[in-house]
Parts: sequence; structure tokens; C-alpha cells
Amino acid sequence: MPTALPPARYRQNALSAFDVSLLDFLSLQRCEIGIVAGRKNSILGRVMPDSQRFLYEIDIIRAIESCPIADSALEKELMAVAQQKRIELPKAFGNAIFNGEESEAFFSLSNGFLPLNYSTAKQQSLLNALTRFVKIGNTLDALPVIQGSVFEQDLKQLMDSEYAGRLLFSLIHVRRYLDQVTSQISLLGEEDCGAPVNYLKQQFEVHYVKQVQPYMGRLSQSAYQVLPLLNELAQLSHLTAEMQAFLTQYDMTASQSEWQRYQIASQHHAKAWSTLLNVCGMGVGGQS
Repeated sequence: MPTALPPARYRQNALSAFDVSLLDFLSLQRCEIGIVAGRKNSILGRVMPDSQRFLYEIDIIRAIESCPIADSALEKELMAVAQQKRIELPKAFGNAIFNGEESEAFFSLSNGFLPLNYSTAKQQSLLNALTRFVKIGNTLDALPVIQGSVFEQDLKQLMDSEYAGRLLFSLIHVRRYLDQVTSQISLLGEEDCGAPVNYLKQQFEVHYVKQVQPYMGRLSQSAYQVLPLLNELAQLSHLTAEMQAFLTQYDMTASQSEWQRYQIASQHHAKAWSTLLNVCGMGVGGQS
């Protein structure tokens, strides 16, 4: 099996707390800081999910930087808080995207293969959500104004799609199938030409050309749309070492990623068949 999503405790980045004294809190009631800080210190605020914590981090930075503060000592203290939170925004962003229950469903390996009739038309909502996430990640320094309801709905799109786990599961099992066939075909030579290879060629056309190859084409077509966005999202986030290692499986350029291993297996499989059929003076699809 492929590497599974790390447990939540190995995916979550620690964020600094923002605490103000009661007197300071009262003095900030006339600006946005008091409202935002009060929201975080409420009963529900103390157990914010990572998605809401990310939105809060943006709001509190914006509030601090836009609020006129008469007390110079307090202003200095708050500006230091804002600066630290700006540094931590990629961590909060990574927590929101990769540490919730939505990511657990998105990356789950328990949902099996992508369907044989999978179409890229089915993933447009997922692509839209990932595109909006990437746009947010690229504008963190500007403190983007984010609609909480849209952000949460986009996270739900990840959950509902179950795409990343299904893709990884499919890539690995198809690769193993290709590797097994390649290893057996590579053992054959000129002495096997004739009836044995004729039979194998029929099986190649019935099973691979007409069934497996079209499915692989759908896998690749969908992956070329989703994986670049997923990998960019990972680069825009500050991730734990465990999460970085997990996401390497989806890297389209890393030599040891599952995506690259799948591509190599496909190439070796095609080469093994081509070599055997050429040795026997045969082509594919009735050609000879």
C-alpha cells in the first residue's frame, strides 16, 4: 500500500497564542481588535477548527494593523504580535487545507479506485476549489478578504471528491499490474513466437488496448489537471516534515514519487510488448 496520510498530530503546525490583559482588552473595544479577540476568546472560539483559525489569523492581523492605538507600549506589543502572525500565516493556511477532516476524506485510501468511467467533467468543482485555494495562498501577504462560507464549501469539495486518495490507490495498483506483465513478457523471446505469442497478442488487445489503456488515459488526463494545483498548494503552505513526505507521492517531477513510478512502469510495459512483437514480426491491431 502507498504511504497513508499522517495522523492529525503530525500534520498540524503549532501557532502562537494572542492574549491581552483585561485592561488592554477594554481599551481596544472601540476598534476591530476587541471584536476579533473576543470572538477567539469565546467558548466556541477556543475550539476553532483549523479552517476557522486561519480566517481568524487573517482578521486579527488586519485588525491590529488598521487600529489606531494611543498607548505606544501597547501598540508596540500588538505590532509584534501582528508581525509574528504574518510569519505564521503559511502555517495556518497549511493547517486549514491539510489538517481537517476534509483532507482525511480527500486523501483516504479506503475508497478504492477511481471509477472505470471517471470523467474530468466530474472534477470541475474540485478544480474550482483548488484554484481558489491557490489564489489565497499566493496573496497571503496582502491579507485577502475571504468569504468564510465559500472557504468552507471549497473544503467540502475536497471531502466529497475523495480524489487524491482514489488517484494514489489507482496509480499504485495499475503500476503493479503493469510491472507484473512487463516482467513476464520480458522473459519471452524468438523461441516463443508463433501460437504462444499470437495468444498473448490477443489478450494484449482485448485487455490492455481496449480496457486498461483507456482507463490509464482517464487517470492521466484528470491528474494533469489536479496535481499541479495540489503541488502548488503544498508549496504555498508551511507543512510538517511528515506531511511533506506524504505529498511527495503526488509530485509530478520527483524521481521517486508514485506518479513518476507509474509513468516509468507504463513506458517499460509498452517497450516490453513492442520488443516482443517486433522480434516475432508482429504488430498491434492486426498489423504484421
